[in-house]
Amino acid sequence: MPHLILENKNLILFLNLKFNFMKRRGLIFNSRPNKTAVFALGLMLGLCPVSKAWADTNMKDSQVVAQAQKKVKGQVVDATGEPLIGVNITVIGGTEGTITDIDGNYTIGVPAGAKLKFSYIGYKDQIIDVAAQTVINVKLQEDSEVLDEVVVVGYGSQKKETLTGAVTVVSDKMLKNKGTMSSPLQAMQGQVPGVTITRNSAAPGDESWGLKLRGSVSANNAEPLIVIDGVAYDGVNALRNINPSDIQSINFLKDASAAIYGSRAAGGVVLVTTKQAKEGKARIEYSGSYTYKMVGLQPKLMTMNEWANAVLQTCQNDGQPDSYSWVKYAKMALANEGKYIDLDHSANPFAPSYSDVMDFVFMDTNWQDVLFGNSYSTQHDLAVSGGTEKNLYRLSVGYMYDDSNLKWGNNNNQRFNLRLTNKLKVFDNFSIESVIAYNRQDQVAPSQLNRTLTSSYPQPGLPASTIDGKPYSWGTWLSPIWFAELGGDNKLKVSEINISEKFTYNINKHLDVVANLGYNSGVASRDIKKMAITSYNYAGTKINTKADGYKQEESSYEKTSSRTDFYSMAGYVDYHNTFAQHHNVSAMVGAQYELKEYDYFGVSVKDIQNSLETVNGAGLVNLTDKHGTKWHEAVMSYYSRLNYNYKSKYLLEVNMRYDGSSKFKPENRWDFFYGISGGWRITEEAFMKNIKWLNDLKIRLSYGEVGNQSGIDRYDGTQFYKFESQSGAYIGPNKGTIIDTNGKIASLGREWERIKNYNLGLDFSLFNSRLTGTAEVYMKRNDNMLINVSYPGVLGDNAGMSNNGKFRSHGWEVMVNWSDKIGKDFTYHVGGTYSFNTNKLTDIGAVSVLKSGFVDKQQGYPLNSIFGLRYAGKAQTEEERQKYLYRFLTGNTIGLTEQNFRLGDNMYADVNNDGKLDQNDIVYLGTDDPKISFSFNVGAEWKGFDLSLVFQGAAQRTIFRTGDNNGNEIWRIPMKALYLNTSNQSVGNTWSPENRGAYYPTYSNKNEINDYNYQASSWSVEDGSYIRLKNVTLGYNVPSAFLAKTKAISSCRVYVAGADLWEYSKINDGWDPEASRKVSAAGRFPFVRTVTFGLNLTF
Repeated sequence: MPHLILENKNLILFLNLKFNFMKRRGLIFNSRPNKTAVFALGLMLGLCPVSKAWADTNMKDSQVVAQAQKKVKGQVVDATGEPLIGVNITVIGGTEGTITDIDGNYTIGVPAGAKLKFSYIGYKDQIIDVAAQTVINVKLQEDSEVLDEVVVVGYGSQKKETLTGAVTVVSDKMLKNKGTMSSPLQAMQGQVPGVTITRNSAAPGDESWGLKLRGSVSANNAEPLIVIDGVAYDGVNALRNINPSDIQSINFLKDASAAIYGSRAAGGVVLVTTKQAKEGKARIEYSGSYTYKMVGLQPKLMTMNEWANAVLQTCQNDGQPDSYSWVKYAKMALANEGKYIDLDHSANPFAPSYSDVMDFVFMDTNWQDVLFGNSYSTQHDLAVSGGTEKNLYRLSVGYMYDDSNLKWGNNNNQRFNLRLTNKLKVFDNFSIESVIAYNRQDQVAPSQLNRTLTSSYPQPGLPASTIDGKPYSWGTWLSPIWFAELGGDNKLKVSEINISEKFTYNINKHLDVVANLGYNSGVASRDIKKMAITSYNYAGTKINTKADGYKQEESSYEKTSSRTDFYSMAGYVDYHNTFAQHHNVSAMVGAQYELKEYDYFGVSVKDIQNSLETVNGAGLVNLTDKHGTKWHEAVMSYYSRLNYNYKSKYLLEVNMRYDGSSKFKPENRWDFFYGISGGWRITEEAFMKNIKWLNDLKIRLSYGEVGNQSGIDRYDGTQFYKFESQSGAYIGPNKGTIIDTNGKIASLGREWERIKNYNLGLDFSLFNSRLTGTAEVYMKRNDNMLINVSYPGVLGDNAGMSNNGKFRSHGWEVMVNWSDKIGKDFTYHVGGTYSFNTNKLTDIGAVSVLKSGFVDKQQGYPLNSIFGLRYAGKAQTEEERQKYLYRFLTGNTIGLTEQNFRLGDNMYADVNNDGKLDQNDIVYLGTDDPKISFSFNVGAEWKGFDLSLVFQGAAQRTIFRTGDNNGNEIWRIPMKALYLNTSNQSVGNTWSPENRGAYYPTYSNKNEINDYNYQASSWSVEDGSYIRLKNVTLGYNVPSAFLAKTKAISSCRVYVAGADLWEYSKINDGWDPEASRKVSAAGRFPFVRTVTFGLNLTF
């Protein structure tokens, strides 16, 4: 008792110190928080309880040592006699604890007079007095109340049986045994219904992960809100630095259930709950993996002979004479394979062509093999947890290293994670939960990577380097590997600290008060060094001064630094009670304030020395640019939730939120959002009780309205001006000052985008819960979408966005799982998901005309649509060619000319039958966003072995290779650039009188011919459908009897896993089906196939 009193006195003193500290530092009674104070307070709150926990535990351990100990063992089974794995066994009032092994057995040391508590999710707790017993076998009974899964929702949790919203729960099981992951999204791709996860690259640290819940809700980007342990973050980048091994569950709120987050929930909400400490003795967990990364799908390139023959065929088709330089060059390539000609010692046979080159080299280089190879990655995680009922802790450390498949230059990504959680039960009715997390990411990539990968591969004859390994250049063209190897590094360092405190005060059994404080600080620094490269001809002669006008590029250095600080303060009161035994009511009301601040500065210099590491080094530099920006934004919110259910049969929930944002003018700043949902558990009705095979059937219906401000700049409502000397208008009496708008006129009348969500859901469980599943149908409406409106040029500047757009989306999704047991040792499970989503931009507030090609916003069609002509075959005969020209030559607007329309060229359909081929014949060809996604999984367990396979795919996606440069079109148009290599898919597959069934027209290097043949049409687009073996895992749990001999290891699992090992795709050009339509720059990084070897240990 004196010890307890001392604790309470210390606590009172500690809390008084905290309050006074807050008051002195401006955290209380000031309009804006002091950042240093918040950080210091978080550090105190996080560390002080943990220190106390360790001191308290050490004292109790010393007491226990003095007492007599004895061993108790036994087995824990369920009502049918089956062993239960992982049952938690603790000594009441002590620190001792253990769990049952794979056979349900346990052994624990206990003091005299002890009582053991047996607890397991889904079963009633049992407390047994040990007395003189040394063997205690326990049979646990199922508890229907505990068996109902608890689901984390906004600002609290609910039983799954009474949940009325569309919430999908992903447990940590899906994140385990996957090897190195740059983001937890990697483990869930394609396996969560209604959730679309994309990646654009396999470049380490630059995968550009994308996340959408039930597709788009606006033409403006509306990313899901990420909430980690109650603290909200914008965008999927919030998941980049978190260690997947620290995650306990990820919940996706997809309908009116997201309305509790109001204006930030337009794209849905992702709730991430990290692992917490568990009561019992100290538990040490280690997981490590080594992943071997193999280059995946890439287009197969032409060999040098294939390329040279294609060049000759192209030149012949275009009517080029034998004296044409490319004809002569291709013939020389065929005659000199594996050879080179040094022009320093012989005359240029093509003069005056190729005047800037010093040699001709024909080495048949496969640039894919030169650039990319196999690599590896590794990840290691260590966690220590334990504590008493009053004091729990968990400390985890993680390290990841991901090497690049690019064989040149420095390219890798490292991540370091440290997370400390502590739950201190100060009184029986007051607890403090503290989390301190530190994340560090170090990424390095070639600073001129875009020059290495931006276009197609060079012609196959050119070598990667000189004879003696120096940078090779063919005239002004430098071998692309050297931009990566010698062009300098782009180094990014990101450090992030997260602090959160949760205070819970139980006033009574019906009323709780909860307060949350959150602080996040991220610092990112980037050093970009671009170095000039000296180049040589194949024999090793320096050539940077050979050609007239050739100048070696200047070296440059750029340094940027940014800091982001985020503050969150929230509090709510939660009331829950049951009236007349059957009427269950709960209510929650709270408020939240969030502030985000950003500060950025950068500087660039040129003419630096190659050895210069910093701007402040030796040598002269030329300051070319300095730039910076600073901003802040804030959101204030009031929220509430009401729940009612009768006998857990009839369910009702209402979510409300009143939000104010600094992005709007005061008159439009605040708005009210809400969601209402209901459910009916049909199986709870009396007339259903005799249907034994149906365990649970629930119908859910919801409607909600949430807001979106993602299309709004922070200061759109404020008119900014820039002062210049050459443009704008005079102001003032002396006409000495000239001002201009800052590129945009302030928008004063904008309001929140308002998205209306409709959802109908069905949850079911059959055959003793062996078959479970959900089905959802939904629709979303956005009737005041923010869009850019065009005005006459007399306006004089760009207008701000206005709420004139309308948007619709709808879809459905299904998830079904079956699990069963055969005999005593064999269990298996199968399951699958299927999702369909589409959208339509119904109104953009202006006249809309169809345009050919990729169009991101087209009225009346889905976002990111593709339009073009309808393919009508090829001109197989001269008669067919003349007939086509006779019908459509006059008045056409599709590039058809008599001189450029050849036999074997494409023909297009007159869709509207008006006798002309023009924009009125353009039709919808599809969307770049897949409408269908699906997955299938199967697995089995037998005597410690387990095997699982996951297949994932997409359908109804249309791909049209176009983008920011010719590097994308080269994959669609063979021989568009004779000096570059391309896919070999056209080799032997171009039209000729002897090959009339070929897919491709005859080769041409003329833009007008290629523009006609390869314009967007039903012929030139690709079917992006695919199915892929996403993951396969084989594991083994070492028997507990063997581990018992170690007297240290309580569980051991070894496994091997493969990812992306097989796929079937309808894409013709050879690119990975998950790749972006833009296959340039980082998008050219090939995705990888991986094999992982892993080990999990528990001590």
